[in-house]
Amino acid sequence: MQAQFLNTCIDVSVSLLPDAASAIIFDCDGLLADTEDLWLRAVDACANAHGTTLTDLAGFRGGAIDDVAARLVTIFEAAGLPAPMVGELAESLSEEFQALIAQEAIAMPGAVALVSELAARFPVAVASNSPRALLDQILERIGVHTLITCSVARDEVSAAKPAPDLYVAALRKLRELAPSVNAETAVAFEDSAVGALAATSAGLLVVGVNADPAVVLGCHVRHNTLLEEELVDWALNVERDKPKHFEPSALAVGSFDAATSTLTVQCTFSAEQAARVQVYAQKDCRWNELPESPPVAAASALTDRESLSLDLAHLPDGAYRFLLVTDGLVPEWNGRTGEFAVGTNVCVAQAAASEMAAPAVPSPKMLEQGVAAMTWNLWFGGCHSNDGHAKQVAYLQEFPHSIVALQECFGAHGRQLAAAMGWNIAQQGHDTAVISPYPLSLHHTETDSFATCATVFTPKGAVTVWSVHLWHADYGPYTADDARIPARYTLASRGERRRTAQLSEILSEQGRLESEGIVSAQDPILIMGDFNVPSHLDWKPGHRANSVEWPASRMLEIAGYADAFRVVHPDVDAVPGHTWSPIIPAGEEPRDRIDFIFSRGARALEAFTVAAEIVGAAPPILSAKGKQRVGPGADILGHHLENAWPTDHAAVAARLAWK
Repeated sequence: MQAQFLNTCIDVSVSLLPDAASAIIFDCDGLLADTEDLWLRAVDACANAHGTTLTDLAGFRGGAIDDVAARLVTIFEAAGLPAPMVGELAESLSEEFQALIAQEAIAMPGAVALVSELAARFPVAVASNSPRALLDQILERIGVHTLITCSVARDEVSAAKPAPDLYVAALRKLRELAPSVNAETAVAFEDSAVGALAATSAGLLVVGVNADPAVVLGCHVRHNTLLEEELVDWALNVERDKPKHFEPSALAVGSFDAATSTLTVQCTFSAEQAARVQVYAQKDCRWNELPESPPVAAASALTDRESLSLDLAHLPDGAYRFLLVTDGLVPEWNGRTGEFAVGTNVCVAQAAASEMAAPAVPSPKMLEQGVAAMTWNLWFGGCHSNDGHAKQVAYLQEFPHSIVALQECFGAHGRQLAAAMGWNIAQQGHDTAVISPYPLSLHHTETDSFATCATVFTPKGAVTVWSVHLWHADYGPYTADDARIPARYTLASRGERRRTAQLSEILSEQGRLESEGIVSAQDPILIMGDFNVPSHLDWKPGHRANSVEWPASRMLEIAGYADAFRVVHPDVDAVPGHTWSPIIPAGEEPRDRIDFIFSRGARALEAFTVAAEIVGAAPPILSAKGKQRVGPGADILGHHLENAWPTDHAAVAARLAWK
């Protein structure tokens, strides 16, 4: 995460209905079509036909046919009644429902007009728990089948609502037709609790439509009917979201060839900027500022299409750093880019790489104690710390871990760390990677910009590992810590919903990998990384200003994943486990636990934070000068360059075991 130093204010008097959207996704039954009562009649009829009367028909509202059939079979068996196979009962339910639809189904008041108005300007989809045959029948019966762009039915995804699969699939379909569609700018309409949970879990802004106050909808905006004036006016005036075109971030990536004394740098910067690459002795460098001393070498970058070469044969032995300077300034967060060594004064990491050519072999004692895993945000690859790479290597050499999930690899820095350790690496994209002394197999997924998935083949067996770096903007605690702001306003932010959507993509891809036999569903799974969002376990009533059901951790809990740190340290007050941020004063940035190790099929034996303000079970670490401790007493941001811990996050480590 990048510190934003901004305590955002939200106007809670303003509706959460957005001014612009990229797409609209509707539920069908009970939202567009008045079929909920027909559905409950079909359920009741099937129950009566098998000799029982249901006392809580409302509990079957919004359920998928196969799920309801399974519940009915359980009820029949509990009552001692003959029970058909689930598939047979599902078929009977479907036939009964279809017969009622053909005769009695009508559109909900205002549904056709609303869909017509929105479909004229937006791609429109339907995501329904009904199977395809039923869905097509209903959409045609109520007269909206020609208005929608696409639809997704229950029998086309692996899991029904409340899982987000239907909405994830609908977004993918819409994106194929309109690439600008994304979860954080799409709007969903739902009438049931399970549907609202599915849509919010996919990262959409959810409009709940239900007149029954007894029905609790976890939505962002709620209306009684589709005819309410605010909703009708919104449909008339909402604009098509215009994709934002960002100027390229100003940064530089380079390498030094000791044989030719040549520094080669590839720069990225806006065409309107004047850019130069300037080389300084590392000892003269500051944090996000130009050194007072003149550069020892410099060259203008005329274009970002060609790399720039600097002859540095005149430089004496020593440690240096190159900076990209645009319009006379060091670009924020990207100023401290590349360090390199000239001559014999090489950094510790380079020496370590030559000394550890073979993968580390775990001792029998390590195997008995389980597998040690860690998640570690490197902070721009370690570039924001003097000798950052050497410090990374020094830590892993002294405190080895079997599996390490890396974030902010910043291109090649994860590979450099793995090479220095003699380890293997799986990396997809620029940001995330998994490194280990054990063999790895990279799995290609649709998450390359924010997550890497690999199988790690440990002596204890194969384990599926995800390294995750969710979106950083709209950090929730900025507003969630204000008791005057309802949690739904915080959770409705685009950044929060983007993080949720990314996690839905990860869970969807994990399901695909399992269904295609690429990974085994029986293998343990670790989802580790910088989530940039707290845990709902840490925001229970009494712990913070608001009680917030942060969706990311909640989704993983529902999917069967355990938070390793909270399993070992359930008392939030006694062991908060804050990972953000040990080097930023508490008055400038709210403290929270945003880096996690989630496991499914593995149990946590031990868990601790590394370099946090409360170090816990982790051993203390001294800086390179032997004076400054990492964690308590570490130098704050802006004065942190010599800290032994080369990042602004605390890491999370856990010892895990499985059968």
